[in-house]
Amino acid sequence: MRRTVAVVCIALGVFSLVLAPLLRFWMAGAVMKTPMDYYSEKVVRGENVTYFSAEELEQVEGATVEAYTTLRADVAASDSDTVVWDQFTWIEDIERDFAIQSSSRRAGHDRETGEVVDCCDASVDEEPTAQSGQAFKFPFLTEKKDYEFFDATAMETEPMEFAGEEEIEGVATYKFVQEIEPTKVGEREMPRSLLDMEGDGDVVTDEMYSVTRTYWIEPTSGAPIMVTEDQHRGAFVDGEERLVLFDGDMRMTDETVDANIENAEQALTMLPLLRTVLPLVLVGAGAVLIGAGVLLWLLGGGRGAPARHG
Repeated sequence: MRRTVAVVCIALGVFSLVLAPLLRFWMAGAVMKTPMDYYSEKVVRGENVTYFSAEELEQVEGATVEAYTTLRADVAASDSDTVVWDQFTWIEDIERDFAIQSSSRRAGHDRETGEVVDCCDASVDEEPTAQSGQAFKFPFLTEKKDYEFFDATAMETEPMEFAGEEEIEGVATYKFVQEIEPTKVGEREMPRSLLDMEGDGDVVTDEMYSVTRTYWIEPTSGAPIMVTEDQHRGAFVDGEERLVLFDGDMRMTDETVDANIENAEQALTMLPLLRTVLPLVLVGAGAVLIGAGVLLWLLGGGRGAPARHG
């Protein structure tokens, strides 16, 4: 009987030791993938914003502005390794119910690392655009290091620098900051009178853009919990700013932050369980079961040995 129990213990112990790495590397790996049917709505708000109304040809100051962003996965274009997201953003003055601008973006990215994948008709504002670096999110198990991050306005990839650890509503996050220096992103023909310039007629201005972008990333899921953008755009003539086109500090609303935390909860709960807790429990249990089984086998062998007669 003891030998039967010993065999069962040893078998269960071996099974536990085999299951431990499977949980850590295979099942956890299956969880560490961005869903193919992902959809979200995010809102960032800015107070005391200055912007230029192209429709009314006037500068508006002290505005309350909100930017609404929808992110929708294109399931048909995605596969087991790559998910394709379509992003649409529109910005409006909520007090005047006035649309300031809108933009769109399409990009494929690796479902685990979040890095751009060159595929699937990638575009910005419906123009084919080569993209690189992190697309929309950071990798699962984000590290304390700098990451390359694509800016869809400047159309360039610049470092997102690790800037420490902070808590956002009780959630531990890694803080990353990206600085985009003034960059020409287009040209605008504007009346000289609007730019306080002498003479009649219009002049072609350079539209310059700069931003300080800060992301607070939940490191297990790689998901942004909070995002702020201190953005400036201006119309320049001969290197001199003649008109502010947009200036404001935009940050995610409390409702958006709460939704981000809720979306990250599955990874926060499941991944530590699959990668650490359960494998350690199984390794410990497996070692104990195998040890108990060997001991029972040896004891069973001693008692069950036939007596010898001289």
